[in-house]
Amino acid sequence: PTSPDDLLPLVDALRARHRVLVPHMPGYGRTPPDGEGTSLERDVARVEDHIAHLGIASVDAVAFSGGAYRALAMALRRRVAVARLSLLAPVVGFDPHEAQATRDLVSAVRSGLFDPRPTWLDRMASAGFAARNPLGAARVLSWLDAAPMSVLCNELAAIADAPDLRPRIGELACPFFVCAGSDDRAVPVASCAAIAAASREATFLMLEGVGHALLVEAPDSVVAGIVTFLGGSAIGA
Repeated sequence: PTSPDDLLPLVDALRARHRVLVPHMPGYGRTPPDGEGTSLERDVARVEDHIAHLGIASVDAVAFSGGAYRALAMALRRRVAVARLSLLAPVVGFDPHEAQATRDLVSAVRSGLFDPRPTWLDRMASAGFAARNPLGAARVLSWLDAAPMSVLCNELAAIADAPDLRPRIGELACPFFVCAGSDDRAVPVASCAAIAAASREATFLMLEGVGHALLVEAPDSVVAGIVTFLGGSAIGA
């Protein structure tokens, strides 16, 4: 649940050579929550519709965390041609145990039995990050205010209930760039490495001592990795 503003360093780095689109998902940024509730399929369709409306035939998709599910789903749907995928600490599906644990967490938050704020920074950032970078830590804590808590819960529940896309990664011929933090306690680095290994062509970058908040903890390394991967003359991101 990051603010679209967290992507601005990446946008600035890419915009000189690429046309960059930053969709605001329902409940985030300038887009109000969806009155019908979170639907990953509807989210993907809206992005596809916007891309089609702009007359863009092919894109490079860059996505972080749960956004990776939407990016991978769009690539698999093939309504829009996805030339390259850059996935940062990607969540693209849960096994049954992970899915149930996520549903239980959502239920606890909705019922008021669990407040994610006290442990949020420990889960999203590497150990000691608050001491090293207080402003960065404040940004990570502000993620819980990037969208209403109901939106965050609905999004997690939607991913838990959605089909696991990991077995379908091999269907795609497009190159993958996968970036992960060695100290990520939200999305284990082994899970990210497995996504890269399942693709036909992948570049895997592991950042030592970095947690889930890749674009806050190590923005220069992440941006440099994506810029190097995209290179060339891609027309979207």
